[in-house]
Amino acid sequence: MRTPICTALAAVALFFGATAFAQVNHSGTVELLEFDGKTALFAVEGIAAKKGDVLQSAKETLFDRLLYTGVEGLNNDRKLMNKPREELRTKDYAVNFFKKRMHAYLKMDAGGKQTLLELLGSITQQGAEYSGVYLIPIKYNVLIRDLKSEGLLN
Repeated sequence: MRTPICTALAAVALFFGATAFAQVNHSGTVELLEFDGKTALFAVEGIAAKKGDVLQSAKETLFDRLLYTGVEGLNNDRKLMNKPREELRTKDYAVNFFKKRMHAYLKMDAGGKQTLLELLGSITQQGAEYSGVYLIPIKYNVLIRDLKSEGLLN
């Protein structure tokens, strides 16, 4: 039986559109720009081998940092997950996370539509890699609630 946190984590993964084929890394910067107690807005740098994968990299980088490393200004600068990355990244767990609860973490406008991710500036090539910075808003309070309910909050 699937637990709510598996479902919640599946949503975030779907939001981040994880693909096994994209050559992205999670070394980009993540900066908290705004936090109102519910919604967090981040500037996230995506870095990828292909220009079309830069947004994917930015989304995965944000997810990776929030859960496994921490972002300055949130959760006392600590990671959100109390379990190691390897323990949580089984295929079934990740698939459920990315598929089922995406809507719970997306920032919506007053009309109920997903807030668009905004590219700041342009995507640039640096050697063999492309990079760009995106504004990514998430419903941080919903993510925290789900992690707490499953006993996974650090």
